[in-house]
Amino acid sequence: MKSAIASFLIVLACLFCVCFSAQAQSSEELSIYDDFNQQFLNPNKWATSSPCFTWSVLECVREIQNGRLRLAVRGYGATNSNQGTQYGESELHFINPTPIRTIAAQLVVRRTSAQSCAANANPDEGGHAHSLVSGTFFNSGSGSPDDDVQAFLIFDRFSSDPQGVTSVEAFMHWQGQFFGGVGLGSVNVGQRIDAQLRWDRRNHQFVASWTDVATGNTTQAVMPYSMPDSAPAAAPDKLLGVRAFTPNCIGTQMLVVDLETTFDNVRVGKTDE
Repeated sequence: MKSAIASFLIVLACLFCVCFSAQAQSSEELSIYDDFNQQFLNPNKWATSSPCFTWSVLECVREIQNGRLRLAVRGYGATNSNQGTQYGESELHFINPTPIRTIAAQLVVRRTSAQSCAANANPDEGGHAHSLVSGTFFNSGSGSPDDDVQAFLIFDRFSSDPQGVTSVEAFMHWQGQFFGGVGLGSVNVGQRIDAQLRWDRRNHQFVASWTDVATGNTTQAVMPYSMPDSAPAAAPDKLLGVRAFTPNCIGTQMLVVDLETTFDNVRVGKTDE
């Protein structure tokens, strides 16, 4: 995924990324969706789908811990091939995603590690893991799920990245292609931030941002699109998650990629602002 959007990040980061105070992000009023101040996840707010959709995950966590949602995943690569990666996830999906235009949440990447395989056929991809806020927001007109438009805000760390640092990126997906990628700087492991992904339908764009809770400084980027956006998504979805991509590597020891992130104070907006 990193190579697919790298060219966008270099060119577009300078065009669309700006820093300013948190108050300038949006005039939209967001409402609290879940503050996780209960023992168990609320089935009236969150879908009861499985958090771990692979066979290459040994450890997967989705729970409320100390008043926060805790998501964690640990993925293992195959040892009989030097091609491709194994995928693992732990995710939490909104039970009624269609009306939601904005998703915001405080999050902390608590731990992340990734290994690479020099013999892998795609060494540039490497092992990596990311936390994400994501959604499927509209359909470009055919009514086919292939024409649904998705947007992603991710906090990603590759095996080649500095220890304890995640790169912040946002991009879209449509008709099997990732596009419109923008870079939003970096976030440290342990740094408390407020992430927001907004569908600005009025201006035919998505707005992705993160705010350092300690300083109030905000980094924001816009992602314009040109396809029609009046039709609802054929397969609507909104989620919080962590994902691991572990390279396959021939040998006696499996490679490991893991990630742990907490989420809190999830808010949503349901207007075009």
